[in-house]
Amino acid sequence: MQLKHLFFTLFGFIALNCQSQEKQHVCPFEKQITITHDRCGYVDVPNNWDAKKDGTTKIAYIVIASKSENRKDDPLVFIQGGPGGSVLPYANVFSGLALDPDRDFIMYDQRGIGFSNEICPNLSASFLEVMTADLSLDNEDETLLSISSECMKSLNDPNFKTAFGTAQSAKDLEALRQHLGYKQLNLFGGSYGTRLGLKYMELYPNSIRASILSGLFPLEIRLYENIYTNLNRSLEKLFDTCENDENCSNKYPNLKKDFEAICAQLDSKGQSFMIDGDELVINKQDFLLLIQQLLYDRQTIAQVPSFIMAFKTNDSQSVIQSIQAFASRLGVINVATYWSVNVKDEGAFKNKRFIAKDEKKHPSLAKGISLFASDPEVIKLWPSENNSNTKMSVVVSDIPTLLVSGAWDPITPPSNAEKAAKSLKNSSHVIFPTDGHCPMNSCFFQMAISFLNNPMAQVDDSCTKSSSPIVFN
Repeated sequence: MQLKHLFFTLFGFIALNCQSQEKQHVCPFEKQITITHDRCGYVDVPNNWDAKKDGTTKIAYIVIASKSENRKDDPLVFIQGGPGGSVLPYANVFSGLALDPDRDFIMYDQRGIGFSNEICPNLSASFLEVMTADLSLDNEDETLLSISSECMKSLNDPNFKTAFGTAQSAKDLEALRQHLGYKQLNLFGGSYGTRLGLKYMELYPNSIRASILSGLFPLEIRLYENIYTNLNRSLEKLFDTCENDENCSNKYPNLKKDFEAICAQLDSKGQSFMIDGDELVINKQDFLLLIQQLLYDRQTIAQVPSFIMAFKTNDSQSVIQSIQAFASRLGVINVATYWSVNVKDEGAFKNKRFIAKDEKKHPSLAKGISLFASDPEVIKLWPSENNSNTKMSVVVSDIPTLLVSGAWDPITPPSNAEKAAKSLKNSSHVIFPTDGHCPMNSCFFQMAISFLNNPMAQVDDSCTKSSSPIVFN
């Protein structure tokens, strides 16, 4: 089934100040940037910072200059997640993250992504096709490697010298700072962007004034070690919240039992849905992946009970809406870069054993979370240019840092930030009680601006206490 038509950008929840305008001047990019900006271009960086003789690659950026009379000299730079998440193709949306009107705002694509010499750009669409085929996890591993064979071949080409990993990307960011001529940066990272931000804080502490890190993914925490535990924690929160919510409990009186019954049913056979005349098969690992993705955002958390009911009643329309939400996230991730970074960051660890050990703790979730569960097998064989591995150790820093978590986050729970805070001496941790991964709302923006104005002051998180409860569909 061809599902590329399902890819669309679904980032309205962060586009609080988004404006789509004619470009101010022509950038040297192959594609246009449809937003007013004041500076754009490339900075050339080594393909491999450990072997500078191996040529260069390009890092694309744009700068939106502050027009404020109180303009500060230290800009805010946005560090996208993933790894592999692009920014510049969606610059008109991500411009809404320009938190402080008194500061220049920098957006850039990390190496191998978007406008920065993108590698294997069409691989993401194939991901969705694999997920919607009725494959066992072993067959999913094999299929992902098969559809990636041409990409892997290109990365194995002796003429391809680009090296990946968080340490490489941190050095790229420092090269960008120097190229733009700023003495110090303020960092704003989300999800994987927090891992990259922390590495940059470790390597270049004098280049940073303050950091805002949301949805913490510290270097010392393995991506695959608690994948089931983190999902299970959010699910239990869902079941408890629904049971204690009169509206939800009346509409879904047996939500947990229904969820477990669907998982048991999908254990043996995938469920078919007819969409536009095509058959779409969702098996257990696909179902769990979609649930996990719905738990990322406050708006889609509200849809999880109805999504579970859609499976129970075979409601194709509700299921396809959830597939579309997942496709929109996948559409901004370059999966070749995602794997290439993970080879260096996670590849040295026993990821398959981590997943198996965590899976045993949660038998109702057994058989995997589609795509995530296949990662260890893929990155074990993924080609990688020889360069020093990122040191995956605790970052100790006294840089003022605002740590942000969502209580419902199914992938980077608040405990990640609590661990990171122990070695970040001037950090404050704020938890949004009704949000998921990387909360973005007016309360967050209010706190972020206040923090940037005075990073050493105590953070006022009182607005999080007035968060309205999730209203389940």
